[in-house]
Amino acid sequence: MLVYLDQNHASRMAKHLLGQRGHEAFGRLFQALRGKALAPPSPFHVLETLHPQRGPKEKAGYLLPALQEVFAALSGGLWVRPWQEVALRQERGLYREDFLHRGGSWETPADLSPFQGLPEALRGLPYHEAQALALEEVRKRAGLKEVPFARLLAHLLAKMASDPGRKPRPSDLLDAVMAATVYPYVDLLLTDRYLRALLPEKSVGGRQKEVEALVSRLQGE
Repeated sequence: MLVYLDQNHASRMAKHLLGQRGHEAFGRLFQALRGKALAPPSPFHVLETLHPQRGPKEKAGYLLPALQEVFAALSGGLWVRPWQEVALRQERGLYREDFLHRGGSWETPADLSPFQGLPEALRGLPYHEAQALALEEVRKRAGLKEVPFARLLAHLLAKMASDPGRKPRPSDLLDAVMAATVYPYVDLLLTDRYLRALLPEKSVGGRQKEVEALVSRLQGE
């Protein structure tokens, strides 16, 4: 089973390993995943760990040793490729060897600069208008054909931008690019409640009852 842990899931596992209270369910999930799932780190984890968009700057990177321990136990030495490589390789189809490799590094964060400003440019547009504009911009800015990454990223950005009742978050662009990169390949995406609602088929949220249900499922397999 190929699983992707978003930053919240991975960080809470790391905090449990550090002995911080309140993360016991994620500790149980960590143990349940060992030996039953492959959960590789990605350049998005590096970006969120070393260059967080929220929280005090002096705490940036403090979880890195514990995160490395988490992924050393779950990754089999594999990494998610940078989104640019994944998207370009999709021109020949969806193959997991184009998604995973052994060349990752905790020194190389994801580069979101090609899409900076795009969520703001879409904000307030109706979904179909936002989706068409987003797809055009993603293809142009990243030099892509209409591959699954481009279509999914355009869909997610358009959903976020066209929701009148939702307040934009600083992490929206990162979350959308991450999900567009990993979702076509994984069996499970462990993410937040909002992305779970946008991608319900293979996603599990981070509420305790969802985490406990996943632990029970894994232990029963």
